[in-house]
Amino acid sequence: MATRDDGDDGDVVRRAESKRAMKKRLKRQRRCDAKLAKRAEAKRRKADVAASTKAAFHSKVNAMSSEARDAFFVERGARIEARRRETAERKERRRAQLSSAYGLTIDCDEDLTTTMERERWGSLMKQLRAAYERNCKTTAPFKMSFTRMSEAFEEQMGRMNAGWENWHVVRLGKTLRETAAESETTAKSLVYLTADSERELREIEAGKTYVIGGFIDRNRHKGLTLRKARELGVEHARLPIGEFLETRGAPVLTVNQTADVLTSFLERGDWGEAIEAVVPARKVVKIKDAERARDEDEDEDEDEDEDASPTADDDDDAPTSTDGAPR
Repeated sequence: MATRDDGDDGDVVRRAESKRAMKKRLKRQRRCDAKLAKRAEAKRRKADVAASTKAAFHSKVNAMSSEARDAFFVERGARIEARRRETAERKERRRAQLSSAYGLTIDCDEDLTTTMERERWGSLMKQLRAAYERNCKTTAPFKMSFTRMSEAFEEQMGRMNAGWENWHVVRLGKTLRETAAESETTAKSLVYLTADSERELREIEAGKTYVIGGFIDRNRHKGLTLRKARELGVEHARLPIGEFLETRGAPVLTVNQTADVLTSFLERGDWGEAIEAVVPARKVVKIKDAERARDEDEDEDEDEDEDASPTADDDDDAPTSTDGAPR
């Protein structure tokens, strides 16, 4: 097969098209035609359903008596108004998140997202959506923010979570390192949650911003977020999971599970209830009686104080496992 092009001198230049190129062109054309036909069919079916629904509605209304028709439209108007109020209240709740005194930042910096495999990005993006949706529904929301994302990550985020640009989330437009470097006050307000921290988070304070690493490591990069927190010179902590639950393996949570524990704690004011409500049952060996465990620990500490030598300052047998939050 040949195609025709006009040359600069007006002559017709014939350029041969190979069979392979022709097959590819025809295949693309068939695919395009099939897509257009599918869209047209879907549009036609949608129009048929709308026409059928409209006809059924008019038939139902016309079959009513005058009194029944009036009552029907009054009830229908009340339902529509209730839905409108619910929608307006939902939007207001989402806007209210941005004025919360409690900060929650998902660290999506390039130094984390490029460390893990690209195949894990989709899982992380689903977790970001789940964390945001949970924050929208809670009665005690955080002011949620995302650090600056790499161009490739942000492009895939748009494909995975269409319309995420309209979420009621602060897009910082800078890395966590740049945020921490703004001022000493800003740096002191950051608390990086990491399972490898030796410190347990006891309270959630207004004016503080709790940072969750946007990272899925499958235990291949242990200690990454703790190292980052230390490099930035910011406070770090782990969730007190071990105090309330005995788990199978290290109690490392996903991004959205960590965020859920925080929001649940703000709702309930109790770490035990918040942790038990979020940690998957398959990971739990048993639920501890935290109050009894604390009393026993205090009794043991008193006995140790009585028996300890004046120079004994450290407990060499203290547990070194870590709890809570993604690595």
